[in-house]
Amino acid sequence: METQPSPSMDELDLALVHALQIQPRVSWVRAGEVLDVDPVTVARRWDRMVRAGMAWVDGYLSPGHDDGVYAQVEIDTDGRLREDTIERLARDSRVLSLKQTSGGRDLLAIVGAADLDGLAQLAGDRISRMSGVRAVRSHVITAAPFEGASWRLRSLTRQQRTALTEDRPDLPAEPLRPVDRRIALALGADGRMPLTDLADSVGASTATVRRRLRVLTGSGRLSLRCVLARPLTGFPISVVYFGSVPAEHLDETVSALRTLPGLRMCSITAGAHNLVLDIWLPALSDVHTTEARLNSRLAHLNLRITERAVVLRTVKHVGRILDRRGHSVGSAPLNYWDA
Repeated sequence: METQPSPSMDELDLALVHALQIQPRVSWVRAGEVLDVDPVTVARRWDRMVRAGMAWVDGYLSPGHDDGVYAQVEIDTDGRLREDTIERLARDSRVLSLKQTSGGRDLLAIVGAADLDGLAQLAGDRISRMSGVRAVRSHVITAAPFEGASWRLRSLTRQQRTALTEDRPDLPAEPLRPVDRRIALALGADGRMPLTDLADSVGASTATVRRRLRVLTGSGRLSLRCVLARPLTGFPISVVYFGSVPAEHLDETVSALRTLPGLRMCSITAGAHNLVLDIWLPALSDVHTTEARLNSRLAHLNLRITERAVVLRTVKHVGRILDRRGHSVGSAPLNYWDA
């Protein structure tokens, strides 16, 4: 995972990323109209950022809307983090995200499996037997009410944001088809893959792929999102907070958390802590002030933050493999169904 110097970003680059956060597959013509820039310039700017690993668009089947089972997996090592073990975990198609953290575990992963037995085999047979791994603890995710696809930069005007907002139909979920999984896998590598190329990749007609994309996104089963490398967002620090709240207050707690700046993911788990929050912060000094704010704002719901872990390094982020600067250097999209 070699690192290379990346080009600097200007206001147009940030505006383009924000536009793609709102509508990840918007045409360059439409993006150019909203940004008041020639579409060729927009396409060139995006290509430069993608080649440098600074930004990307990907797609994935959303936890909570998928038919599979997801879990937060804590991994303890024998005191030495072997780079080859980290690389094997990152390349595993059942590992969605992987972080090296401070605190009570060395690595924290989000993994997917077809069922609970598949999860047991992944954690108990595969991960636990990797070189250097001493212990593995799994916490099944029962819901993921907030994820990073909802996070936005603040580079566009209200008028520009409105112009890009689609009237996406709210469609009922349908049983996942084999072609749907192939679509998610292809978009995991390139979320802006042209429709004709996507159809060729998954072995279906353009009309079928267009229709299935509409159903998958309209039902919330498929998430498409534009990601900017974290060090470039103004929130260079990532912290995972482990909390507990009485079950009867979970829904109200989640609603209150939605307005928290920097919240990237909220997952509800069946484990020692039933709430896991992934929050991006501007500085290390914000780690405890954010925790204090959470405890104060949600004291009436009996929220208790029981542990916190600073992310030392993000190795894999929603199927995207990152270098030590947080820039994309490849992809290994989630694909537990073929494992």
